[in-house]
Amino acid sequence: MPDIRYVCLSDLHFGAENSILSRLVDGAVVVDATVPSPVLERLVAAMRQLIERNEDQSRRPTLILNGDIIELALASDNVALMVFERFLDLAFPPGGEPLFDSTVYYLPGNHDHHLWESARERQYGTFVAALDPGRPLPLPGHATALYPGEDRPPVQSELLNEIAHRNPARPPVDFRVSYPNLGLRSDDGSTVVVFHHGHFSEAIYQLMTTLKDLVFPGRVRATRLWDIEAENFAWIDFFWSTLGRSGEVGEDVGLIYDMLQSTEAIDTAANNLSTGLALRLPHVGLTGRLRWLLRPVIRQAVRRVATHIASSERRTPHVALSESSAAGLMTYLSGPLLGQLRSESAGDSGALPEHLKFIFGHTHKPFTGTRNVRGLSHPVRVFNTGGWVVDTLRAQPLSGANMVLLDENLEVASVRVYNQSDDPGSYRVGFDDGVPEEHGAFRERLSPWVDPALPVWRDLSAAIADLVAERQRALSWIIKNAGNPRQAARVAAPESEQSGASEHASGS
Repeated sequence: MPDIRYVCLSDLHFGAENSILSRLVDGAVVVDATVPSPVLERLVAAMRQLIERNEDQSRRPTLILNGDIIELALASDNVALMVFERFLDLAFPPGGEPLFDSTVYYLPGNHDHHLWESARERQYGTFVAALDPGRPLPLPGHATALYPGEDRPPVQSELLNEIAHRNPARPPVDFRVSYPNLGLRSDDGSTVVVFHHGHFSEAIYQLMTTLKDLVFPGRVRATRLWDIEAENFAWIDFFWSTLGRSGEVGEDVGLIYDMLQSTEAIDTAANNLSTGLALRLPHVGLTGRLRWLLRPVIRQAVRRVATHIASSERRTPHVALSESSAAGLMTYLSGPLLGQLRSESAGDSGALPEHLKFIFGHTHKPFTGTRNVRGLSHPVRVFNTGGWVVDTLRAQPLSGANMVLLDENLEVASVRVYNQSDDPGSYRVGFDDGVPEEHGAFRERLSPWVDPALPVWRDLSAAIADLVAERQRALSWIIKNAGNPRQAARVAAPESEQSGASEHASGS
Protein backbone atom coordinates (compact mmCIF):
# COMPACT_ATOMS: atom_id res chain seq x y z
CA MET A 1 0.00 0.00 0.00
CA PRO A 2 1.28 3.52 -0.79
CA ASP A 3 2.87 5.49 2.05
CA ILE A 4 3.16 9.24 2.55
CA ARG A 5 6.51 10.23 1.03
CA TYR A 6 6.15 14.01 0.74
CA VAL A 7 4.28 16.61 2.80
CA CYS A 8 3.84 20.11 1.38
CA LEU A 9 2.80 23.16 3.42
CA SER A 10 2.89 26.83 2.50
CA ASP A 11 2.05 30.31 3.75
CA LEU A 12 2.58 29.53 7.43
CA HIS A 13 3.84 33.10 8.06
CA PHE A 14 5.64 32.19 11.28
CA GLY A 15 6.03 35.31 13.41
CA ALA A 16 3.19 37.30 11.89
CA GLU A 17 0.61 38.56 14.36
CA ASN A 18 -2.19 37.49 12.02
CA SER A 19 -0.92 33.92 11.58
CA ILE A 20 -2.86 31.35 13.57
CA LEU A 21 0.42 29.40 13.77
CA SER A 22 1.92 32.19 15.90
CA ARG A 23 0.81 32.56 19.50
CA LEU A 24 -0.20 35.94 20.90
CA VAL A 25 0.61 37.16 24.39
CA ASP A 26 -2.49 36.87 26.55
CA GLY A 27 -4.42 40.14 26.42
CA ALA A 28 -2.21 41.78 23.78
CA VAL A 29 -1.72 41.94 20.04
CA VAL A 30 1.91 40.88 20.09
CA VAL A 31 3.52 37.51 19.33
CA ASP A 32 4.74 35.26 22.13
CA ALA A 33 7.57 33.44 20.38
CA THR A 34 8.44 31.27 23.38
CA VAL A 35 5.37 29.01 23.19
CA PRO A 36 3.82 27.24 20.17
CA SER A 37 0.39 28.20 18.95
CA PRO A 38 -2.40 25.74 19.89
CA VAL A 39 -3.10 25.33 16.17
CA LEU A 40 0.56 24.58 15.46
CA GLU A 41 0.65 21.96 18.20
CA ARG A 42 -2.48 20.23 16.93
CA LEU A 43 -1.46 20.46 13.26
CA VAL A 44 1.82 18.66 13.92
CA ALA A 45 -0.03 16.10 16.05
CA ALA A 46 -2.42 15.43 13.17
CA MET A 47 0.44 15.05 10.70
CA ARG A 48 2.21 12.68 13.08
CA GLN A 49 -0.87 10.48 13.34
CA LEU A 50 -1.10 10.27 9.55
CA ILE A 51 2.59 9.50 9.12
CA GLU A 52 2.49 6.84 11.82
CA ARG A 53 0.14 4.88 9.51
CA ASN A 54 2.96 4.40 6.98
CA GLU A 55 3.91 0.75 6.61
CA ASP A 56 7.60 1.59 6.28
CA GLN A 57 8.43 3.44 9.49
CA SER A 58 12.17 3.39 8.76
CA ARG A 59 11.74 6.03 6.07
CA ARG A 60 10.42 9.42 7.10
CA PRO A 61 8.52 11.61 4.61
CA THR A 62 10.25 14.60 3.06
CA LEU A 63 8.90 18.00 4.08
CA ILE A 64 8.50 20.63 1.36
CA LEU A 65 7.94 24.18 2.61
CA ASN A 66 6.48 26.09 -0.31
CA GLY A 67 7.07 29.73 0.50
CA ASP A 68 6.04 32.44 2.96
CA ILE A 69 7.03 30.16 5.82
CA ILE A 70 8.99 32.71 7.85
CA GLU A 71 7.43 36.17 7.97
CA LEU A 72 10.30 38.49 7.04
CA ALA A 73 8.07 41.23 5.64
CA LEU A 74 5.87 42.08 8.64
CA ALA A 75 7.74 40.67 11.63
CA SER A 76 11.19 41.13 13.13
CA ASP A 77 13.76 38.49 12.24
CA ASN A 78 14.20 37.22 15.78
CA VAL A 79 10.47 36.79 16.44
CA ALA A 80 9.85 35.03 13.11
CA LEU A 81 12.79 32.68 13.62
CA MET A 82 11.83 31.85 17.21
CA VAL A 83 8.31 30.91 16.12
CA PHE A 84 9.94 28.79 13.42
CA GLU A 85 11.95 27.15 16.20
CA ARG A 86 8.70 26.20 17.94
CA PHE A 87 7.72 24.35 14.77
CA LEU A 88 11.09 22.58 14.74
CA ASP A 89 10.62 21.62 18.40
CA LEU A 90 7.44 19.77 17.41
CA ALA A 91 8.50 18.32 14.06
CA PHE A 92 12.12 17.53 15.04
CA PRO A 93 11.85 17.25 18.85
CA PRO A 94 15.16 17.41 20.71
CA GLY A 95 15.97 13.94 21.94
CA GLY A 96 12.87 12.53 20.20
CA GLU A 97 11.80 10.92 16.93
CA PRO A 98 11.75 13.30 13.96
CA LEU A 99 8.51 13.54 12.04
CA PHE A 100 10.24 14.15 8.70
CA ASP A 101 13.39 13.19 6.85
CA SER A 102 16.48 15.19 7.75
CA THR A 103 16.51 16.90 4.32
CA VAL A 104 13.87 19.63 4.11
CA TYR A 105 13.24 21.51 0.86
CA TYR A 106 12.48 25.21 1.24
CA LEU A 107 11.11 27.33 -1.61
CA PRO A 108 11.12 31.00 -0.62
CA GLY A 109 8.04 33.04 -1.50
CA ASN A 110 7.65 36.80 -1.55
CA HIS A 111 7.50 37.27 2.25
CA ASP A 112 10.68 35.23 2.83
CA HIS A 113 12.38 35.99 -0.49
CA HIS A 114 15.48 37.23 1.31
CA LEU A 115 16.30 33.66 2.29
CA TRP A 116 16.83 32.98 -1.40
CA GLU A 117 19.06 36.03 -1.76
CA SER A 118 21.20 34.83 1.15
CA ALA A 119 21.34 31.27 -0.17
CA ARG A 120 22.26 32.25 -3.73
CA GLU A 121 25.04 34.55 -2.53
CA ARG A 122 26.44 31.71 -0.44
CA GLN A 123 26.17 29.40 -3.45
CA TYR A 124 27.97 31.94 -5.62
CA GLY A 125 30.74 32.34 -3.06
CA THR A 126 31.28 28.57 -2.98
CA PHE A 127 31.40 28.50 -6.77
CA VAL A 128 33.85 31.39 -7.00
CA ALA A 129 36.14 29.80 -4.42
CA ALA A 130 36.51 26.73 -6.64
CA LEU A 131 37.54 28.70 -9.75
CA ASP A 132 41.14 28.98 -10.91
CA PRO A 133 42.76 32.28 -9.88
CA GLY A 134 42.46 34.91 -12.58
CA ARG A 135 39.52 33.26 -14.32
CA PRO A 136 36.75 35.76 -15.20
CA LEU A 137 33.72 35.58 -12.94
CA PRO A 138 30.38 34.64 -14.52
CA LEU A 139 27.11 36.25 -13.50
CA PRO A 140 25.61 34.86 -10.27
CA GLY A 141 22.61 32.57 -10.68
CA HIS A 142 19.01 33.64 -10.23
CA ALA A 143 17.38 30.20 -10.23
CA THR A 144 18.20 26.69 -9.12
CA ALA A 145 18.00 23.51 -11.14
CA LEU A 146 14.49 22.09 -11.25
CA TYR A 147 15.39 18.64 -9.93
CA PRO A 148 17.44 18.69 -6.69
CA GLY A 149 20.45 16.46 -6.35
CA GLU A 150 20.82 15.78 -10.05
CA ASP A 151 24.30 16.87 -11.24
CA ARG A 152 24.36 19.99 -9.05
CA PRO A 153 25.16 20.39 -5.34
CA PRO A 154 22.27 21.57 -3.14
CA VAL A 155 21.88 25.21 -2.17
CA GLN A 156 21.79 25.26 1.61
CA SER A 157 20.29 27.90 3.87
CA GLU A 158 22.99 28.71 6.38
CA LEU A 159 20.59 30.73 8.55
CA LEU A 160 17.91 28.02 8.80
CA ASN A 161 20.50 25.32 9.44
CA GLU A 162 22.05 27.37 12.23
CA ILE A 163 18.62 27.85 13.79
CA ALA A 164 17.91 24.13 13.55
CA HIS A 165 21.27 23.21 15.07
CA ARG A 166 21.04 25.72 17.91
CA ASN A 167 19.77 22.93 20.12
CA PRO A 168 22.43 20.17 20.00
CA ALA A 169 19.87 17.56 21.06
CA ARG A 170 17.77 18.15 17.95
CA PRO A 171 17.83 15.41 15.27
CA PRO A 172 19.76 16.37 12.12
CA VAL A 173 18.03 18.85 9.80
CA ASP A 174 19.41 20.13 6.49
CA PHE A 175 17.48 22.91 4.75
CA ARG A 176 18.00 22.96 1.00
CA VAL A 177 16.71 25.92 -0.97
CA SER A 178 15.13 25.71 -4.40
CA TYR A 179 13.89 28.77 -6.27
CA PRO A 180 11.57 29.53 -7.90
CA ASN A 181 10.63 25.93 -8.76
CA LEU A 182 11.28 22.48 -7.31
CA GLY A 183 10.58 19.37 -9.38
CA LEU A 184 10.01 15.72 -8.55
CA ARG A 185 10.20 13.21 -11.40
CA SER A 186 8.88 9.66 -11.59
CA ASP A 187 11.35 6.89 -12.38
CA ASP A 188 10.15 6.62 -15.98
CA GLY A 189 9.97 10.40 -16.44
CA SER A 190 6.30 10.34 -17.44
CA THR A 191 5.12 12.27 -14.37
CA VAL A 192 6.58 15.49 -12.97
CA VAL A 193 5.36 17.41 -9.93
CA VAL A 194 6.46 21.05 -9.75
CA PHE A 195 6.29 23.17 -6.58
CA HIS A 196 6.28 26.97 -6.84
CA HIS A 197 5.17 29.50 -4.25
CA GLY A 198 2.86 31.19 -6.74
CA HIS A 199 3.84 34.86 -6.59
CA PHE A 200 4.83 34.97 -10.24
CA SER A 201 1.20 34.40 -11.18
CA GLU A 202 0.52 38.00 -10.08
CA ALA A 203 1.68 40.92 -12.23
CA ILE A 204 2.85 42.98 -9.24
CA TYR A 205 5.82 40.62 -8.73
CA GLN A 206 6.99 41.29 -12.30
CA LEU A 207 6.58 45.06 -11.98
CA MET A 208 10.17 45.89 -12.97
CA THR A 209 9.82 43.82 -16.14
CA THR A 210 6.63 45.69 -16.98
CA LEU A 211 8.28 49.07 -16.37
CA LYS A 212 11.27 48.07 -18.50
CA ASP A 213 8.96 47.08 -21.34
CA LEU A 214 7.15 50.42 -21.11
CA VAL A 215 10.32 52.52 -21.05
CA PHE A 216 12.27 50.42 -23.54
CA PRO A 217 9.64 48.81 -25.78
CA GLY A 218 12.22 47.60 -28.30
CA ARG A 219 13.92 45.22 -25.89
CA VAL A 220 13.11 41.53 -25.77
CA ARG A 221 10.64 40.64 -23.02
CA ALA A 222 11.95 38.32 -20.31
CA THR A 223 10.41 34.85 -20.59
CA ARG A 224 12.99 32.63 -18.88
CA LEU A 225 12.75 32.13 -15.13
CA TRP A 226 16.34 33.29 -14.70
CA ASP A 227 15.64 36.60 -16.50
CA ILE A 228 12.32 37.24 -14.78
CA GLU A 229 13.90 36.82 -11.36
CA ALA A 230 17.00 38.82 -12.34
CA GLU A 231 14.83 41.79 -13.34
CA ASN A 232 12.51 41.65 -10.32
CA PHE A 233 14.47 40.19 -7.39
CA ALA A 234 15.49 43.55 -5.92
CA TRP A 235 11.90 44.83 -6.02
CA ILE A 236 10.49 41.66 -4.44
CA ASP A 237 13.22 41.57 -1.81
CA PHE A 238 12.85 45.26 -0.93
CA PHE A 239 9.11 45.46 -0.52
CA TRP A 240 8.28 42.01 0.89
CA SER A 241 11.40 40.85 2.71
CA THR A 242 13.31 43.96 3.74
CA LEU A 243 11.13 47.05 4.14
CA GLY A 244 8.90 45.42 6.75
CA ARG A 245 11.95 44.72 8.94
CA SER A 246 13.22 48.30 8.92
CA GLY A 247 12.79 49.24 12.57
CA GLU A 248 9.82 51.47 13.37
CA VAL A 249 9.26 52.06 9.65
CA GLY A 250 8.74 48.33 9.32
CA GLU A 251 6.12 48.41 12.08
CA ASP A 252 4.29 51.17 10.20
CA VAL A 253 4.41 49.13 6.98
CA GLY A 254 2.63 46.35 8.82
CA LEU A 255 0.09 48.85 10.16
CA ILE A 256 -0.60 50.15 6.64
CA TYR A 257 -1.10 46.57 5.47
CA ASP A 258 -3.69 46.06 8.22
CA MET A 259 -5.42 49.33 7.35
CA LEU A 260 -6.02 48.17 3.79
CA GLN A 261 -8.72 45.87 5.19
CA SER A 262 -11.02 48.79 6.05
CA THR A 263 -12.39 51.60 3.84
CA GLU A 264 -12.49 53.88 6.87
CA ALA A 265 -8.84 53.16 7.63
CA ILE A 266 -7.87 53.75 3.97
CA ASP A 267 -9.58 57.14 4.15
CA THR A 268 -7.71 57.95 7.37
CA ALA A 269 -4.37 57.06 5.78
CA ALA A 270 -5.18 59.07 2.64
CA ASN A 271 -6.16 62.13 4.69
CA ASN A 272 -3.03 61.93 6.84
CA LEU A 273 -0.71 61.53 3.86
CA SER A 274 -2.34 64.27 1.75
CA THR A 275 -2.21 66.71 4.69
CA GLY A 276 1.40 65.86 5.43
CA LEU A 277 2.47 66.33 1.80
CA ALA A 278 0.55 69.59 1.51
CA LEU A 279 2.33 70.97 4.59
CA ARG A 280 5.70 70.11 3.08
CA LEU A 281 5.13 71.85 -0.24
CA PRO A 282 6.95 75.18 -0.72
CA HIS A 283 5.16 78.21 0.76
CA VAL A 284 6.18 80.59 -2.02
CA GLY A 285 4.98 81.22 -5.56
CA LEU A 286 2.17 79.37 -7.27
CA THR A 287 2.85 76.20 -5.27
CA GLY A 288 2.29 78.07 -2.02
CA ARG A 289 -1.07 79.40 -3.19
CA LEU A 290 -2.23 76.03 -4.54
CA ARG A 291 -0.89 73.66 -1.91
CA TRP A 292 -4.19 73.22 -0.09
CA LEU A 293 -6.02 72.89 -3.40
CA LEU A 294 -3.65 70.03 -4.21
CA ARG A 295 -4.57 68.19 -1.02
CA PRO A 296 -7.81 66.60 -2.34
CA VAL A 297 -6.01 65.58 -5.54
CA ILE A 298 -3.30 63.85 -3.51
CA ARG A 299 -5.91 62.26 -1.25
CA GLN A 300 -7.83 60.84 -4.20
CA ALA A 301 -4.64 59.50 -5.77
CA VAL A 302 -3.68 57.76 -2.53
CA ARG A 303 -7.15 56.23 -2.27
CA ARG A 304 -6.92 54.91 -5.82
CA VAL A 305 -3.49 53.36 -5.23
CA ALA A 306 -4.59 51.80 -1.92
CA THR A 307 -7.75 50.42 -3.49
CA HIS A 308 -5.69 48.93 -6.32
CA ILE A 309 -3.37 47.22 -3.85
CA ALA A 310 -6.35 46.00 -1.85
CA SER A 311 -7.78 44.42 -5.00
CA SER A 312 -4.86 41.99 -5.38
CA GLU A 313 -5.46 38.23 -5.42
CA ARG A 314 -5.96 37.90 -1.67
CA ARG A 315 -8.49 40.77 -1.83
CA THR A 316 -10.86 38.93 -4.17
CA PRO A 317 -12.72 36.71 -1.71
CA HIS A 318 -15.55 35.46 -3.91
CA VAL A 319 -13.51 33.34 -6.36
CA ALA A 320 -10.76 30.82 -5.73
CA LEU A 321 -8.57 32.53 -8.31
CA SER A 322 -9.21 35.96 -9.78
CA GLU A 323 -9.40 36.44 -13.54
CA SER A 324 -6.05 38.23 -13.66
CA SER A 325 -4.29 35.62 -11.51
CA ALA A 326 -5.83 32.79 -13.54
CA ALA A 327 -4.38 34.39 -16.65
CA GLY A 328 -1.04 34.89 -14.89
CA LEU A 329 -1.00 31.25 -13.81
CA MET A 330 -1.58 30.11 -17.40
CA THR A 331 1.18 32.41 -18.63
CA TYR A 332 3.58 31.00 -16.06
CA LEU A 333 2.69 27.37 -16.82
CA SER A 334 2.84 27.70 -20.59
CA GLY A 335 5.90 29.94 -20.73
CA PRO A 336 8.64 29.97 -18.06
CA LEU A 337 7.74 26.60 -16.54
CA LEU A 338 7.51 24.67 -19.81
CA GLY A 339 10.75 26.33 -20.87
CA GLN A 340 12.50 25.02 -17.75
CA LEU A 341 10.97 21.56 -18.20
CA ARG A 342 12.24 21.40 -21.77
CA SER A 343 15.73 22.61 -20.89
CA GLU A 344 16.09 20.14 -18.00
CA SER A 345 14.32 17.13 -19.51
CA ALA A 346 15.90 13.70 -19.12
CA GLY A 347 18.79 13.20 -21.51
CA ASP A 348 18.47 16.76 -22.81
CA SER A 349 15.81 15.55 -25.22
CA GLY A 350 13.55 18.54 -24.67
CA ALA A 351 10.62 16.19 -24.15
CA LEU A 352 7.80 17.26 -21.84
CA PRO A 353 6.30 14.89 -19.26
CA GLU A 354 3.06 13.09 -20.04
CA HIS A 355 1.57 14.15 -16.71
CA LEU A 356 2.37 17.46 -15.02
CA LYS A 357 1.14 18.43 -11.54
CA PHE A 358 1.60 21.94 -10.19
CA ILE A 359 1.46 22.75 -6.47
CA PHE A 360 1.44 26.37 -5.30
CA GLY A 361 0.18 28.62 -2.51
CA HIS A 362 0.36 32.41 -2.12
CA THR A 363 -3.34 33.15 -2.60
CA HIS A 364 -4.47 31.87 0.83
CA LYS A 365 -7.51 30.36 -0.95
CA PRO A 366 -6.99 26.60 -1.33
CA PHE A 367 -8.43 24.77 -4.31
CA THR A 368 -7.74 21.93 -6.74
CA GLY A 369 -8.45 21.78 -10.46
CA THR A 370 -7.00 21.34 -13.92
CA ARG A 371 -5.65 23.64 -16.64
CA ASN A 372 -5.20 22.86 -20.34
CA VAL A 373 -1.74 23.93 -21.49
CA ARG A 374 -0.67 23.78 -25.12
CA GLY A 375 2.16 21.31 -25.67
CA LEU A 376 1.09 18.90 -22.94
CA SER A 377 -0.83 15.74 -23.74
CA HIS A 378 -2.94 15.89 -20.56
CA PRO A 379 -4.36 18.78 -18.51
CA VAL A 380 -2.11 20.08 -15.74
CA ARG A 381 -3.43 19.07 -12.32
CA VAL A 382 -3.28 22.11 -10.06
CA PHE A 383 -3.25 22.09 -6.25
CA ASN A 384 -3.28 25.24 -4.13
CA THR A 385 -2.23 24.97 -0.48
CA GLY A 386 -3.94 28.13 0.79
CA GLY A 387 -2.61 29.87 3.90
CA TRP A 388 -2.75 30.24 7.67
CA VAL A 389 -3.32 33.96 8.25
CA VAL A 390 -6.42 35.97 9.10
CA ASP A 391 -6.22 39.46 7.63
CA THR A 392 -9.87 40.44 7.25
CA LEU A 393 -12.45 41.57 9.77
CA ARG A 394 -15.01 38.97 8.74
CA ALA A 395 -14.56 35.32 7.85
CA GLN A 396 -13.97 34.62 4.16
CA PRO A 397 -15.41 31.19 3.27
CA LEU A 398 -12.88 30.51 0.48
CA SER A 399 -9.88 31.35 2.68
CA GLY A 400 -8.17 28.50 4.48
CA ALA A 401 -5.45 25.89 4.05
CA ASN A 402 -4.75 22.58 2.38
CA MET A 403 -2.07 20.07 3.32
CA VAL A 404 -0.78 18.32 0.19
CA LEU A 405 0.48 14.75 0.55
CA LEU A 406 2.25 12.64 -2.10
CA ASP A 407 3.16 8.96 -2.24
CA GLU A 408 6.19 7.33 -3.86
CA ASN A 409 4.38 7.23 -7.22
CA LEU A 410 3.74 11.00 -7.01
CA GLU A 411 0.01 10.54 -6.55
CA VAL A 412 -1.45 13.53 -4.73
CA ALA A 413 -3.95 13.69 -1.88
CA SER A 414 -4.97 17.24 -0.97
CA VAL A 415 -6.40 17.52 2.55
CA ARG A 416 -8.58 20.57 3.25
CA VAL A 417 -7.64 21.41 6.83
CA TYR A 418 -10.04 24.34 7.19
CA ASN A 419 -11.99 27.15 5.61
CA GLN A 420 -12.84 30.30 7.53
CA SER A 421 -16.37 30.50 8.87
CA ASP A 422 -18.49 32.56 11.24
CA ASP A 423 -19.82 29.28 12.66
CA PRO A 424 -17.24 27.62 14.94
CA GLY A 425 -19.04 24.30 14.58
CA SER A 426 -18.55 24.19 10.81
CA TYR A 427 -14.75 23.77 10.93
CA ARG A 428 -13.90 20.26 9.80
CA VAL A 429 -11.18 18.43 7.89
CA GLY A 430 -11.80 16.62 4.60
CA PHE A 431 -10.36 15.90 1.18
CA ASP A 432 -10.31 18.53 -1.55
CA ASP A 433 -12.08 16.70 -4.37
CA GLY A 434 -11.41 19.03 -7.30
CA VAL A 435 -9.17 16.59 -9.22
CA PRO A 436 -11.02 13.24 -9.58
CA GLU A 437 -8.06 11.71 -11.44
CA GLU A 438 -6.15 11.67 -8.15
CA HIS A 439 -8.74 9.58 -6.27
CA GLY A 440 -6.70 6.37 -6.36
CA ALA A 441 -5.11 3.89 -3.99
CA PHE A 442 -3.25 6.58 -2.07
CA ARG A 443 -6.38 8.57 -1.34
CA GLU A 444 -8.21 5.38 -0.38
CA ARG A 445 -5.41 4.41 1.99
CA LEU A 446 -5.64 7.76 3.79
CA SER A 447 -9.44 7.97 3.97
CA PRO A 448 -9.92 6.25 7.36
CA TRP A 449 -7.42 8.65 8.96
CA VAL A 450 -8.73 11.88 7.43
CA ASP A 451 -11.94 11.73 9.43
CA PRO A 452 -13.29 14.86 11.15
CA ALA A 453 -14.71 12.68 13.95
CA LEU A 454 -11.24 11.57 15.07
CA PRO A 455 -10.12 13.45 18.23
CA VAL A 456 -6.89 14.69 16.65
CA TRP A 457 -8.77 16.46 13.84
CA ARG A 458 -11.62 17.58 16.07
CA ASP A 459 -9.16 19.24 18.43
CA LEU A 460 -7.36 20.92 15.52
CA SER A 461 -10.63 22.26 14.06
CA ALA A 462 -11.69 23.67 17.43
CA ALA A 463 -8.34 25.40 17.91
CA ILE A 464 -8.50 26.90 14.41
CA ALA A 465 -12.02 28.24 15.00
CA ASP A 466 -10.89 29.91 18.25
CA LEU A 467 -7.80 31.52 16.75
CA VAL A 468 -9.53 32.75 13.59
CA ALA A 469 -11.99 34.64 15.80
CA GLU A 470 -9.15 35.90 18.00
CA ARG A 471 -7.23 37.26 14.98
CA GLN A 472 -10.34 39.04 13.70
CA ARG A 473 -10.72 40.79 17.05
CA ALA A 474 -7.03 41.69 17.04
CA LEU A 475 -7.24 43.17 13.54
CA SER A 476 -10.32 45.17 14.49
CA TRP A 477 -8.47 46.65 17.46
CA ILE A 478 -5.40 47.49 15.36
CA ILE A 479 -7.47 49.30 12.74
CA LYS A 480 -9.39 51.31 15.36
CA ASN A 481 -6.13 52.40 16.98
CA ALA A 482 -4.27 53.03 13.72
CA GLY A 483 -3.48 56.59 14.77
CA ASN A 484 -1.57 55.26 17.79
CA PRO A 485 0.40 52.21 16.54
CA ARG A 486 2.20 51.72 19.84
CA GLN A 487 -1.14 51.31 21.59
CA ALA A 488 -2.42 49.11 18.78
CA ALA A 489 0.57 46.84 19.23
CA ARG A 490 0.31 46.45 22.97
CA VAL A 491 -3.28 46.78 24.12
CA ALA A 492 -5.60 43.82 24.35
CA ALA A 493 -8.20 43.18 21.67
CA PRO A 494 -11.41 42.63 23.66
CA GLU A 495 -14.28 40.93 21.90
CA SER A 496 -16.53 43.93 22.45
CA GLU A 497 -14.29 46.07 20.23
CA GLN A 498 -14.85 43.92 17.17
CA SER A 499 -18.31 45.25 16.47
CA GLY A 500 -17.11 48.84 16.54
CA ALA A 501 -14.77 48.64 13.53
CA SER A 502 -15.79 48.93 9.92
CA GLU A 503 -17.34 45.72 8.71
CA HIS A 504 -15.96 46.14 5.21
CA ALA A 505 -13.30 43.60 4.31
CA SER A 506 -12.23 42.82 0.81
CA GLY A 507 -10.46 39.47 1.05
CA SER A 508 -8.03 37.23 2.85
